[in-house]
Amino acid sequence: MQTRHIIVDPVNPEEEALQEAAAVIENHGLVAFPTETVYGLGANAYVDSAVAKIFAAKNRPATTPLLVHVSDAGQVAELVTGIPEVARLLMQKFWPGPLSIILPASGRVPAVVTGGKSSVGLRMPSHPVALALIARTGPLAAPSANLSGRPSPVTAADVKADLEGRIECVLDAGPTGSGIESTVLDLSVHPFKVLRRGGTALEDIEAVLGERLDTYAAGHREALHGQVATRIIIARDEKDFKQQLDKWSGAGPVGVVYYNSDSAQGTDRNRKNYELDLTGRHGSLYTILRDAETIKLKTLLFSPFPLERDGITAAVIDRIYEAAGEHRPTG
Repeated sequence: MQTRHIIVDPVNPEEEALQEAAAVIENHGLVAFPTETVYGLGANAYVDSAVAKIFAAKNRPATTPLLVHVSDAGQVAELVTGIPEVARLLMQKFWPGPLSIILPASGRVPAVVTGGKSSVGLRMPSHPVALALIARTGPLAAPSANLSGRPSPVTAADVKADLEGRIECVLDAGPTGSGIESTVLDLSVHPFKVLRRGGTALEDIEAVLGERLDTYAAGHREALHGQVATRIIIARDEKDFKQQLDKWSGAGPVGVVYYNSDSAQGTDRNRKNYELDLTGRHGSLYTILRDAETIKLKTLLFSPFPLERDGITAAVIDRIYEAAGEHRPTG
């Protein structure tokens, strides 16, 4: 299969490009498209055979549920049994944007989308290309456009590195925004549960709900550990950081991740410094992970995290621990 690479304006997408991508969806194919978080891999959410191609292309277990991307409230109404007032409040506040909401699924949603569950996750992306595409195709089942377990793609080049020849089309609108996936909130249970921290801060959601939320890992994120060739080390404190740097610097090329530009200055032949904005506003963890592999760094050492770990920072730190194969400390 030859993967078509279609360049599209990120703000005012060309009609010809949108029609070409929509035709792929109509013919039950797969289209990678940009969102404000990462690139998604879309298929017609109502067609079992089309959705099944997502799992094959990504090498993703077919039992894991997929989020469905929508472009308007009318599409939401077709996918769920009802929209409770709390969901309407959250949609009004955070949509379009990086918040996915889980509600009881209607009979129209195929089991291949829900992973056999009675609920479905919905999201309205804010990226102009995504909204324009979905307005033409209808709801799209769309996980991240990468091989399962690989770093999420923030550019079309990332998509092609993983899925070239496995999907029909990539809509290339340049780099995405935050590079951190959406927050996933389950409203089909009570108390409500956060299944994944992401691009919408928990504190902001709690302010709307007027209650604290539980966090719970439940399969809405593909673990990175074991899928990234570079060894990931997280320093506990400054003393540990210096010890780890001395230890791994003698074992081959090493990358060091800092959280401000001053610390990230300087490099040498066996060391590359990276700057990571933990607020998600600039740069991407996934860009760093992919670059470290490309230049064949043996080790990637993360400097100690700041004490303030709320908001988007918490979501970024979650993903660093996942990449390292460690459980995030709860204390």
